[in-house]
Amino acid sequence: MDIDLAKSHTIKIKELFNSLSSSPDGLGNAEAEHRLAKYGKNKLSEKKEKPIIVKFLLQFNNFFSYLLLFGSLLSFVSEWLLPGQGSIYVAWALLGVTVLNAVFTFIQEFKAERAMKSFKNLMTSTVVVIRDGKKQQIDSADLVIGDIMVLSEGDKVTADARIIEQEQLKVDHSALTGESEPQLRSVDATSKNILLSRNMVFSGTLVQSGMGKAVVVATGDKTQIGTIAQLTHDVQNQVSHLQVEIAHFIKIISYIAIFLGISFFLMGWLFKDISIWTMLVFGIGIIVANVPEGLLPTVTLTLSISAQRMAKHNVLIKNIDAIETLGSLTIICSDKTGTLTENNLHVNGFYIDGRFYSFNRQDKHIYEGKNQIRIRSIKGSAEFNDILLLCNNSVVNESKEFGDSTEICLKRFVSNFSNLNYIEKAHQRVHEVPFSSETKYMITVNRFDKNERAHLKGAPEVVLAKCNRIFQNGKFVKLTAASRKKILAENESYSRKGFRVLGCALKDINWSKKNAKKLDIDDYCFYGLIIMQDPPRKEVPDAVAQCKKAGIRIIVISGDQGTTVENIARQVGIVDDGNVIVINGPDLPNYSDDELKKILREKQVLFARALPIDKLRIVTLLKDMGEIVAVTGDGVNDAPALKKSDVGIAMGKSGTEVAKDAADMILLDDNFASIVKAIKSGRTVYDNIKNFITYILTSNTPEIVPFLFFILFGWPLALPVLLILCIDLGTDMLPAIGLGMEKPSDDIMKRPPRSKTSKLLNWKMIARSYGFIGPLQTAFSYIVFFSILMNGGWTWGMPIQVTDKLYMSAITAFLATIVITQMFNVFACRTSRLSVFSKGIFSNKFILIGLLSEAILMTIIATVPHIQMIFGTWFFPIHYLLWMIGFGMIILLVEELRKLIDRRFGIFGIEN
Repeated sequence: MDIDLAKSHTIKIKELFNSLSSSPDGLGNAEAEHRLAKYGKNKLSEKKEKPIIVKFLLQFNNFFSYLLLFGSLLSFVSEWLLPGQGSIYVAWALLGVTVLNAVFTFIQEFKAERAMKSFKNLMTSTVVVIRDGKKQQIDSADLVIGDIMVLSEGDKVTADARIIEQEQLKVDHSALTGESEPQLRSVDATSKNILLSRNMVFSGTLVQSGMGKAVVVATGDKTQIGTIAQLTHDVQNQVSHLQVEIAHFIKIISYIAIFLGISFFLMGWLFKDISIWTMLVFGIGIIVANVPEGLLPTVTLTLSISAQRMAKHNVLIKNIDAIETLGSLTIICSDKTGTLTENNLHVNGFYIDGRFYSFNRQDKHIYEGKNQIRIRSIKGSAEFNDILLLCNNSVVNESKEFGDSTEICLKRFVSNFSNLNYIEKAHQRVHEVPFSSETKYMITVNRFDKNERAHLKGAPEVVLAKCNRIFQNGKFVKLTAASRKKILAENESYSRKGFRVLGCALKDINWSKKNAKKLDIDDYCFYGLIIMQDPPRKEVPDAVAQCKKAGIRIIVISGDQGTTVENIARQVGIVDDGNVIVINGPDLPNYSDDELKKILREKQVLFARALPIDKLRIVTLLKDMGEIVAVTGDGVNDAPALKKSDVGIAMGKSGTEVAKDAADMILLDDNFASIVKAIKSGRTVYDNIKNFITYILTSNTPEIVPFLFFILFGWPLALPVLLILCIDLGTDMLPAIGLGMEKPSDDIMKRPPRSKTSKLLNWKMIARSYGFIGPLQTAFSYIVFFSILMNGGWTWGMPIQVTDKLYMSAITAFLATIVITQMFNVFACRTSRLSVFSKGIFSNKFILIGLLSEAILMTIIATVPHIQMIFGTWFFPIHYLLWMIGFGMIILLVEELRKLIDRRFGIFGIEN
């Protein structure tokens, strides 16, 4: 198509339509499909991905890899200068584990990347267009040049377009132009610069309020944002708090490892008269003994599995920080509609002329009491239905439904008694005052035979305030104070039972744009109340109960009436029969920040008729009070509160694109219960990483102490360097990874929220690993070691050669004792506070596979001749296996005792 994009905003609309081969009725479906095939999808070209080999090589770009590769290089040099001392085996072992580490991490990141791409497919945005003269909802990727987009509040604009109609349309162009405030759009050009002209909207911008129509002039890479994207360099990914903390932990452990390695190297070289190259191998072994080589792949695996598990529970994680923060949430600020309720709104009945009429969804009939009546026999019902149908922007027909859930509900109701299409065509809309959360009403002006009629629907108290007449006995009569009071009492009665109530009114008007201001004059005639019901989700009460046990408070912030909010909150268990504080949004400005903080400290607080700005203020104050806050939101004006919160949660079904962009996670099913599942997953991730660290640090003590005793006291070296590598790089690795795949503990949602300042590694964990279990493992290993030596005829002070079968048997048994006690330790590390038996000993198949591999590897090292030659091992008496198993059981039992004391008396725990 021959169109100059730079001038598309200045030429006449008719000329623009001609150049685009389009019209106000939009393209035909066949033509749209032809253009889509010819010009491609409305998507930005994706950034060129790094080659797989580059992604793999980047796995070596971390401190652990540098350390291990440097150790491998020194070992190769040592073997070259002093051959036959075993350095070659150390060199290849270090190089091998570095490569295996990189391969495993690469595979997990590749899987996680592929999973996140599949998750993005669940987030495809949609747009309403006019094709063949009818509204249709399509995937925004299927937009083509010449399409007519229908824009309304909360929409994300997904193509560059020229405005052809607008009603109070405000679009936030700040992401593109830097405008500080959303600007009112216009049909006419206001600048020669296309970016500054207010008759244009651009891909990536956000509709703040109002409505309009626009013809698409550019899609995909041809849009303004597409042009910018082509010129923009790749942006570095932000590093999460968890990644920073892990990196900090790695550096601390590595510095300690280097310090100990160098210290022992110098001590042996200077005081023991051992050759420099032999001591170098020892020093490398000490460094390796302290470095948790499996940490990075385990963290990657844990986060990847967590993200996939959350996706199965309809939670899409956009920001990895959210996984960590979920574990420390103290408050959830939740919407009511669709989150706590089913979002299956249906009309329960209506109130006209002082009478309530119920609607039966099964038989589609109207009842007054128990008597079935025809709706046409109810005076004013035709006009009442007109308000529900014409003051409505949803689309409801046999093939599809889309739009606001409340408006869809109203049209469904009217469709039982009227021909929607006929009425809408007979009474064309000429003007609209869009609904907003601030005004809480909507007005449309529609053509009738002799004049126009303004239809008003909204919050009952707002609608009543705009009325001076009421429909009674087939006539318009003055709305008295008594009638007003009675209607408000009826509204209060229905809302107290958990119903959603809207007021309806109308007036005749001679319409022209000049008298648009008359629409706000308080001279409407009140017709009645429409009463709708959105029942609570069945799974929410249990989720709320879990939150309470987990020490998480729930504050409902809703736009509904206070009585409705309180009723739903009671039904799902957020509040009970105790003191409940319900604050209405209009009253919030009367509270100072200190007064509101005092109220927010109360256990049962609800907010009704709240505006998005109220939600932002509440979230800000809660964070000032030190709370960790999650906020749910779906509207465009919820975005500031979503961004301000610690975890912003957008609704996947009902949420606007603006809200989804601002959120950290998206509920694909809009269900509150999914939040609780996400919290459980977040807590589990943190637990598993801590359990992994606790496990791998334990064996450091029996690895380091033998060399320390060798240097200081002259004891025989009970664990040579190669056998240290066997533990760290062989036997410990797979069980540790199994801990990273552990399912949630039974008490995960019974603990108070984790402190925001808690660390992955704390002094209690260090005391447990280095001061309790580690020394036990060391003592047990030495008991077996010296028992074998002494039973073989060795006595204190007697020199023993490393090639002596007795010595080789003793060090093999020392290794086996560590390995077997670690087998029991891995079960102890599965929980930090609960008994491991509460989880089931055999419930984690990955740990069982790890233990089997551990046993096989230990057997090979101890019994296969060629392997014995490499590691300097030999057979040991088999009855010592019973000793080792007994020692392992002691470790498991003392850990169970420690956990029992922690549960009963709150001491000896390892939690922060």
